[in-house]
Amino acid sequence: MKPQTIIMGNPGKRSVEQSSYLLKRLYLVEKEIMRTLGGYLVNISDWELKKKLPHHLWQDSLRADALRSRILEMRYPRRDVDQDHDPALQLFLARLIHVNRDAQLIEATYWVVKNALVQAYEIYLQAADKLDDAPTVEIIPRFIAEIRQQLLDMQPLYQNLPQLGLPVPPEWQAAWSSYLEDLGGLFGSQQGEASSIEVSELILTSKPYVPPLTPTRDPKFKPASYHYPPRAPVKFMERQIWQAINHVNEIWAAEIVGTVMWVWRDMPWEFYLDCARWCFDESRHCMMGEERMLAWGFETGVDYPVYGDHYVSQAPFGEVANLALLHQFEINGPSWKSGLKHDFELEGDSASAQDFDFDWADESIHLMYGHKWTLHLLDGDIEALEDLRAEVYERWHDWVAKAHASWDYEPFMSSIQQKMTRIEEQYNG
Repeated sequence: MKPQTIIMGNPGKRSVEQSSYLLKRLYLVEKEIMRTLGGYLVNISDWELKKKLPHHLWQDSLRADALRSRILEMRYPRRDVDQDHDPALQLFLARLIHVNRDAQLIEATYWVVKNALVQAYEIYLQAADKLDDAPTVEIIPRFIAEIRQQLLDMQPLYQNLPQLGLPVPPEWQAAWSSYLEDLGGLFGSQQGEASSIEVSELILTSKPYVPPLTPTRDPKFKPASYHYPPRAPVKFMERQIWQAINHVNEIWAAEIVGTVMWVWRDMPWEFYLDCARWCFDESRHCMMGEERMLAWGFETGVDYPVYGDHYVSQAPFGEVANLALLHQFEINGPSWKSGLKHDFELEGDSASAQDFDFDWADESIHLMYGHKWTLHLLDGDIEALEDLRAEVYERWHDWVAKAHASWDYEPFMSSIQQKMTRIEEQYNG
């Protein structure tokens, strides 16, 4: 007598291999969108957009990390998550940064790809077994909500972008949408057949992206040659303002980290995860300073300068030099910022003291990042790292001396002095 079998089916549900294949594609998309936003950060002109992108790319990195971990779990100890990606999808993602201005970046990455990500995650959930694939089902709804919020965040920024007399061609977004559709969407249908996909001439003729040697600044900002006032503060109010100006200008550090995240394509995953957090932290420090300056009545880029002088001093010598300078500055960061916290608390400026306190906590992590990854790029040669730090620091001081000799910090110094006088009159009046 034949053994009896209970016939059970689970129609429409995916196997482990099918699920991990789709998640691997979404991991690649999240990772490359993060790298694209980081790479283009230094070339963003709109100030509000420049401050927002690091937050989004950090969120992107956390989603990518969660996907990566889940994929590796599915056939532990598999190690193929960063290998054998669909070349057509890779090429599509690599082209996203070939844009001419801020609005084009948003149209391609947000209106096309991030909208497609939401749809892809929703499709994944529809055929996911809620019990068998519960660890994935648990995290994806949070991903969807987060990306939708990113899209909402971007709408007013996009609408307020000045196009400098160069309107974005209406065909641009349509070209990217068509490209993605021909690709088969983010889940794909023509793996390995990149040559058979038609790509608009608008995209094909876009110039390859090269990070600028001088960080792009908002056209509303007045021109400057360096950011920090050329003389030491005398009154404590000056010290408050000088340090806030310095905080605002930490956007240069975010730009360096974003640039190396994009330029170096084959680093360990932890490098990109660390850089995304680092980039976000530096943008937060920038906004800490701006929040204080706005409260005191100072307009960013008009009453005080915003200039990427650290970046400019090293950019001709390559990204490793820029990263090494950032690392050099952060070596003394924790002790310096903790000292500022103490001094500002004593003077009753608890807002600045709190900013320095959290900045100090961040800098302690960044110190580890800088040492770890600069040393990695130098093949573990600690003497080479020390020599490079000394070299870039000396170059920085030479650069500053020449900048001070060529520019007297006007009209900013006069504006700062006038506003300080008004503040003093208000307090004494």
